[in-house]
Amino acid sequence: MGSAVSSVLGGGGSGGILGAVGGIVGGIFGGPIGAMIGQAIGNMLQQAIGDATKQAVDTLQQEHGMPKFLADEVKSKIDSIIGGLQQPVSAEASQQASQLVGDNFKDFQNDLAQALVKLVKQNLENQDDGQGGSVGGGKTTKGGSWLEALAKAMGSALGQKASKMVELSDKIASTAGGEGKEAAKANAEATMEMQGTSQMFSLMQNAFAGAIKAIGEGLSQAARKG
Repeated sequence: MGSAVSSVLGGGGSGGILGAVGGIVGGIFGGPIGAMIGQAIGNMLQQAIGDATKQAVDTLQQEHGMPKFLADEVKSKIDSIIGGLQQPVSAEASQQASQLVGDNFKDFQNDLAQALVKLVKQNLENQDDGQGGSVGGGKTTKGGSWLEALAKAMGSALGQKASKMVELSDKIASTAGGEGKEAAKANAEATMEMQGTSQMFSLMQNAFAGAIKAIGEGLSQAARKG
């Protein structure tokens, strides 16, 4: 069981996991419990996306000068957004999902956090708005600039998933209708990974879009009060 799930999670845990969850879990458990375990795994992945974002924000605050008030606001909004996206599942389903997935999401979380930090730093260094210097340059970058940089970083992360979907779509098309076991296997693997990447894109989009909207509204309200 564990090896089957691990093979689906290959590539840092962000490949075909969600697309294959229904088939693997349904085959192992069957019936409603299989579907609920799939939902529980989706919840775990959604939580990993939120935790990765908060981890990135902590690093940006502690090492690169993001204002604490903004870091706290971002993390609070992330918690609120992720909490609203979680699907109700039974304790049994959650336990089974944890056993199936193990620590596979941890690498994904760390990789995403590091990618967001790198992208935010790049975006801030490329800004030329006259409102503050580059990260670590001894100047204070205003909250709006940090938010813009974070929003662009999230967009870039989504863009990478979108590019992967295009790549996989081309692979599916090129292997469709091929003769022999190898062609069929390649097509099935590409299709599975495409399904997982598409669902990963959807989960990230929901988390990121909701967070940026909520944070932006919060900053606007604070500006009006000021």
